Amino acid sequence: MKASILALGLYRSSGGPSKSVAAFQRALSADVVSWVDPVAYAREPLIWDDANYRHHVVTGSSLPALRQLCYPQQCGLAEAERIIAGSDLVSCHSFWRWHNVWLERVAARHRVPYWFVPHGALDPYVMKSETVVKRAFLSLGGRRFLAGARAVVCATQREYEKLAQLMPQARPVILPWPLDDAEFRERDETSRDAVRRSLGIPEDALVFLSFGRLHPMKRPLETITAVARLGSPSCHLLIVGNEFGITVRQCQEQARSLGIGDRVHVIGPAYGADRHRFMDAADVYVSLSHRENFNFTATECMASGLPVVLSSGNDLANDLKPQACGWMLSAQTPLDDALVEAAAATSDIRRAYGRNARAWCDSHLRSEVFAHSLQSAAHAIL
Repeated sequence: MKASILALGLYRSSGGPSKSVAAFQRALSADVVSWVDPVAYAREPLIWDDANYRHHVVTGSSLPALRQLCYPQQCGLAEAERIIAGSDLVSCHSFWRWHNVWLERVAARHRVPYWFVPHGALDPYVMKSETVVKRAFLSLGGRRFLAGARAVVCATQREYEKLAQLMPQARPVILPWPLDDAEFRERDETSRDAVRRSLGIPEDALVFLSFGRLHPMKRPLETITAVARLGSPSCHLLIVGNEFGITVRQCQEQARSLGIGDRVHVIGPAYGADRHRFMDAADVYVSLSHRENFNFTATECMASGLPVVLSSGNDLANDLKPQACGWMLSAQTPLDDALVEAAAATSDIRRAYGRNARAWCDSHLRSEVFAHSLQSAAHAIL
């Protein structure tokens, strides 16, 4: 089977989508067509530029009206079509950009099947913004693209349930994204002590870790407020992530205004093995996000033995509720209550939850398990 991947530009700062699409590439040994925004591409190299991938770039227009849709320049389209035409299956990632409309037309012309990986793009939360633009996109060809997909590949059952009405004809493939082998690790006590000393965190403090882009959707400011409301001088919060709508300074000012400036440590971005230092220093990972269709950082922390606090916006929380690996909020649970429960738990309970979290990741998120399941799904469709 010869597969190709069509995706928007992916960068280290893209977070989870970059990791999951790279996993698809490895599992399918696929050629990659990147559909890029020229401004973003000039600012940061693509993840494919760091390795010897079979990779082709289509550059979108720089005109403001067309840039939002990533409408393509002609340069690169002919080679992209040649790659698609020579494929047995195309894995198309993300939505709301012109690559979807283009693929539907090219795939029909060459009779090449494709499946769609939305990465949360059809979540009802997404539809709350730019509604008029999105309805127009669906009319211009978005609905034809969805109707033409042979399957939809989702990371969780909850993600599929939220988009099923838009794609009733597509075969569902539910497959949690895999982790790199390096994420299955024992936490390092020496690293833990070193990070805590460097930040002035006492050895016996309870440390919550919020890990992800500083974006309103991920609610870093609300997380700071929830920690402040605990009223516990022994609780600290690590916030690790790149600025994306919310700045480091805003987080620091929020913490100071609530009187916990000395207990909230805003680190900025961390990539690769550098991330592990902050997992080592933490006791509980927390995500109070409005929406996460998978949440790589949660599973990476779980694989290293950290228990988790996940809001109802985390689709993965539904799968984890029976696993006793942390505290899963319902839509009605106040954010503060979940942190109170985690803070009140004994260290033995937190360690037990952490062991359960690691065991779940070990049985579900190994790369070889993902590759086998993805290849089986592809062959079933073909």
